[in-house]
Amino acid sequence: MPGSPMIGIGSALRQARESRSKTIDEAARDTKIRPEYLQALERESFDALIGDAHVRGFLRSYSQYLGLDPDKVLAAYSRSAGEQEASELPEPSPEADRPSSPLNVINRSRSWAMAGGVALILILLFAVFGLLSRSHTAPPPAALPQNPPSIVPTQAQVTVGLIAKHEVEATVIADGQQVFSGILRAQEARAFEGIREITVQIVRGGVVTLKVNGEDIGEPGDAGLPYSGTFYPPTPTASASIGGVP
Repeated sequence: MPGSPMIGIGSALRQARESRSKTIDEAARDTKIRPEYLQALERESFDALIGDAHVRGFLRSYSQYLGLDPDKVLAAYSRSAGEQEASELPEPSPEADRPSSPLNVINRSRSWAMAGGVALILILLFAVFGLLSRSHTAPPPAALPQNPPSIVPTQAQVTVGLIAKHEVEATVIADGQQVFSGILRAQEARAFEGIREITVQIVRGGVVTLKVNGEDIGEPGDAGLPYSGTFYPPTPTASASIGGVP
């Protein structure tokens, strides 16, 4: 958020790190987050990171590592993000404050006169219709349905974040469409979103940390063997399904 006032997250992270006598490089080695990303968090330069989902994942991991409450840190970030969006709303057009010209006043007077005439005609029609229909019995009110229509839930989403421990080739498929295929450099992080499912394929397991729907599932797979896992949105009654084929 360049140019925006500091919201206190960065200073809290920096003070917590310094109180633990940790350098940025030491914290990066322990959390497997690149040093420049940690510096961006402490400077609150969130725009330097890879999207909102990635910012939230890094904030949660870093605050947990420093012994801070990740829910409070994320709540402060969400409030700041909401205020930023509100401040970017367009200002009212100066046309609204411009005084009306005489021609506009005349046109408005004619419009009001026409509207008044139409309203008078409608009142007369309703009065005549009421007199004609008084002799007829009004139909009984329609019965209300016993069961109200169910509310259609919004589409669920699944989020997957990848942080490479070592350089490795990976492929990500979201809802049947390939969204990434290439090399993840050491300490490189990426985040993906899907509606129904996300499949992650890694040429060798044990070298990529996965975060699924905000939950850290570690570094799945066996060293030296290909790994493939498909992940789904969380449900109200069960955690997200996680499947892997070594």
